[in-house]
Amino acid sequence: ISHVSSDVMRQVLDATRAPIIFSHSGARSICSNPRNVPDDVLERVAEVGGVVMVNFYACFLIDNCGKEDATVLDVVKHINHIRKVAGIDHVGIGGDYNGIDIVPVGLEDVSKYPEVFAALIEDGEFEWTDEDLAKLAGLNLINTFKAVEEVRDMLAEVGEKADNSWIPVADMGNDTTCNTNFPMK
Repeated sequence: ISHVSSDVMRQVLDATRAPIIFSHSGARSICSNPRNVPDDVLERVAEVGGVVMVNFYACFLIDNCGKEDATVLDVVKHINHIRKVAGIDHVGIGGDYNGIDIVPVGLEDVSKYPEVFAALIEDGEFEWTDEDLAKLAGLNLINTFKAVEEVRDMLAEVGEKADNSWIPVADMGNDTTCNTNFPMK
């Protein structure tokens, strides 16, 4: 649910029966971009279940991306903050390299992911174990998918089928472009 407003984030967490995925977002407390996840929502992710995967788009990492370069240390700040608020089981990496044009210095492509892990180990805010790094690297996403499938199966057992219908075009209006300029709340 990375492309939604803060209000919709909260509404989804109120309505869902399954864990959720922010596939490419950051921590709003670190960078004020409205695409990032506020702390109250991070707390709810810990309660409801799911994962917040940190985006590497420079303007989602630092507030002054037009004047300064983001670095691996900025990614570390987001990861550590999400871990602090939501917990180690709810943070992941969602670099979004196929959708961004300004990357942090030193993280030009996925081959640089080891730099993130090294920086987390060296940072010292948390003691990152191999198990923790495995969770960050993908295990949390896998566990979230497994938990979602368990909810799907449980609902199927009681005869409830998933609603896979499309939103009617008439309900979407004329503007179906992606908007990241949500009002701050």
